[in-house]
Amino acid sequence: MNKRLNDFLRLIPLLLLVASVAQAEEKWVADEIFTQIAELRKTVQTLQTQLAKQGQELEAVKAELEKSKPTMPLTGTEKRILGKADAPLMIVEFTDYQCPYCRKHHTNTLGRLRQEYVDTGKVRYLVRDYPLGFHGEAKKAAIAARCAGEQGKYWPMHDRLFEQQDKLSAETYTRLAQELGLKADAFAACQQNPKQAQAVDEDTALGEQLGVQGTPAFFIGRVQGDKLKDLKILSGTQAFEAFQKVVEGMGRK
Repeated sequence: MNKRLNDFLRLIPLLLLVASVAQAEEKWVADEIFTQIAELRKTVQTLQTQLAKQGQELEAVKAELEKSKPTMPLTGTEKRILGKADAPLMIVEFTDYQCPYCRKHHTNTLGRLRQEYVDTGKVRYLVRDYPLGFHGEAKKAAIAARCAGEQGKYWPMHDRLFEQQDKLSAETYTRLAQELGLKADAFAACQQNPKQAQAVDEDTALGEQLGVQGTPAFFIGRVQGDKLKDLKILSGTQAFEAFQKVVEGMGRK
């Protein structure tokens, strides 16, 4: 009995040592876990900072890309626009009154575009001038249409100019003005005003900037304030279905 007790008493220091080692080992493990957690937190914070920076850089890139997308100013075009002011989309035609292909568009397609999209409030339609240099009457006809617009008759003059494309001349413009009930003196003075020729030139320069190389050329986009954005281009005489595909596609977005 005493021997067993003595043996047990001898084991106590060893048991205490084992317990002490175990306690130390447990503390070391806990300290290591806390250290790793702290390192993980630092890593997460670093990643969060990097992600935030990358997010800012991405937004900056998006903003630059948005700025680089071509847009079209609409200021000062009100008299040459057909359609409701709240229509979300717009078709812009760069035209030449002596261009046979422009006349073909006017005769074959424009009427249906008006009926299907303009009159229903889905699309507005704007005409811009792009008189080609080898058409001697094109710029004068464009000025005549604009001067009719100064008296609220842009579109009636526009239509008659295409209907009488083979008769374009100063006498024709005067006669059409009379038929439309325009004030003769004001119409004549407007034609001589250099601001009208300058405005036509500005349309032509804008077309060149946007890549227009011939007539007719069409841009379809979304109206946002005084600009047209998300531009889609159609070059040359197009069937109604070509416009329909673009307009319906943009309307679904």
